[in-house]
Amino acid sequence: MSFTTLANMQAFRKSFMATPSKSSGVTRWNLMFRELKREVSRPTKEHPTTRVWRESDLTMVISRVRKEQLAELKSTFPRAKGVIARMLEIGWLRQIPLEPTPGEDAPPTLYLLDMEATEEELPDAWELMQGYRPGGVLCYFAAAAFHELTTQEPAFYHIANLRPAGPKPEIGEMPATVASDGSKRQRNPLGTLEFRFQGLPCYITGRDEATIPGIQTRDFGPRTQLRITTLEQTMLDTLWQPLKCGGESVVFEAWERGVQRWNPERMAKHLAAINRQDLERRVGAMLSLLGVETDGSLRCLLAATMETLRNSVDHQHLPLMPGLPGSRLLPEWGILTP
Repeated sequence: MSFTTLANMQAFRKSFMATPSKSSGVTRWNLMFRELKREVSRPTKEHPTTRVWRESDLTMVISRVRKEQLAELKSTFPRAKGVIARMLEIGWLRQIPLEPTPGEDAPPTLYLLDMEATEEELPDAWELMQGYRPGGVLCYFAAAAFHELTTQEPAFYHIANLRPAGPKPEIGEMPATVASDGSKRQRNPLGTLEFRFQGLPCYITGRDEATIPGIQTRDFGPRTQLRITTLEQTMLDTLWQPLKCGGESVVFEAWERGVQRWNPERMAKHLAAINRQDLERRVGAMLSLLGVETDGSLRCLLAATMETLRNSVDHQHLPLMPGLPGSRLLPEWGILTP
């Protein structure tokens, strides 16, 4: 047991001894913390990480526990705000230092809930973002780094709020930049900057469910799960939103590393679900550039796309990466490469 953990436990016991309440008060606090510990011991679908909490989410959980145990806790027992104050006092809870975004008075309040964490310990950025948006999906540069598709450290992190499938953009049209509230904004192509964590910008972005069929849940410690794009979906995302994935060098590195470990059948399923000819053309062009031969469902899907392209009398030339210029044409795919 670490010194910090022992000190926290001693502070926990001392907080009860120092309380002027009688033994019944200590018993009620024990009850609250016992039931609360049960609530936050394992990740759930509603809250994939039980180590990182928004203040509002933690308040809801504490309020629910208090209501369920009110017969024993009594109406005089402190409400959520008082319980959070006690948890901070005994070291079970610690506020995570965040930097505000420009123009904002203060960043959101996030807590690390872990009695065994050292004073210096902070959550990983993936875990932090998942706690900030429990229903969101980690994607883009953050996902590329998680899957080790890039050797570069992420310069920023994204988590996506999913929205129901809408009309498909025209071929070659860039997906709209969508804010977390669903409104279209063109000011920042990276999304809505929520805060900075250890100097890293953390963005919320809106994503159409139709563009992101590849989502998986990955264990990230005993009390954290991450909802994140699959390796294959992440590779596709680099050709969908290259700027959000770190730019041209990250895109090529992600594909060079990805084809060593990918599941082509899974990528074929993702492409079939997305059902966009421009993305299929970009995948075919990238594989041609890398000299990668495919088989099975992916080969059939790309062959059908190429046949459709051949039979088209007037098709638009597209850049390999939307928003980034291309100069050399791959005629079989109608794709302009860097």
